[in-house]
Amino acid sequence: MSGPSIPSSAFLRRVLRALLPACALVVSCREQPAGSRPVTVFAAASTKDALEEIAEIFRKQQGIEVKLSPGASNALATQIIEGAPADIFLSASVEWADSLKSKGLVLEARNLLGNSLVIAVPRGNPAGVKSPEDLRADAVKKLALAGEKVPAGKYAEQALRSAGLDEALKTKIVRGQDVRMTLAFVERGEAEAGIVYATDVKISREVETACRFDPGTHDPIVYPLVLLETAEKNESARKFHAFLQAAGARAIFERHGFTPPD
Repeated sequence: MSGPSIPSSAFLRRVLRALLPACALVVSCREQPAGSRPVTVFAAASTKDALEEIAEIFRKQQGIEVKLSPGASNALATQIIEGAPADIFLSASVEWADSLKSKGLVLEARNLLGNSLVIAVPRGNPAGVKSPEDLRADAVKKLALAGEKVPAGKYAEQALRSAGLDEALKTKIVRGQDVRMTLAFVERGEAEAGIVYATDVKISREVETACRFDPGTHDPIVYPLVLLETAEKNESARKFHAFLQAAGARAIFERHGFTPPD
């Protein structure tokens, strides 16, 4: 009677190939400690520099990477609604946080920061802008604003309307995709003035503040911090969400010019 047949080498190779992906997955899971998953943060462009600094401190302390995606709040909110993978959203407007809430995409939201609206001009203020009314002058050929749906652009339109300048300045307006692109127009001298946040002027050596708008001329500038429902099982995201509200992060935001929410 013949003994049991020995599998061919070709058969063994096929079995090994089938098992390798599963083995790799087991090794990968063992190598990645619980709670060390990266955190993806979609954030208003105006918060980019402060968040980069905070994220680096968090990485050094916790060993957790933070993937930061800055941009216009309206565009980021739309991406999240369409399924873009994000754990945390820091918006420059309550409107876009509410939009996500209405879609059932939010675990938790709270107001984190405030800001103020200013007229930025190239260093030295060559057009001599000292008040919103000065934007009428012939020396101001271009006025940079953020896009019509971008929070900074909406606040700027409200402020100009309050000053009775919206119609008079309509032909001078050029639009940036977000507030940092708006700032870039002024930095490069492509616009004699731009309406941005106070924090944006603070990070640039090429511009200065000509004047600050009265807060009563526009909606309160509030930055809601949103923990998204996709972060429910991401312990890293919860840790960074808490870290952003702690005293250390708050001090960094304040150093960058942000204020407590109004």
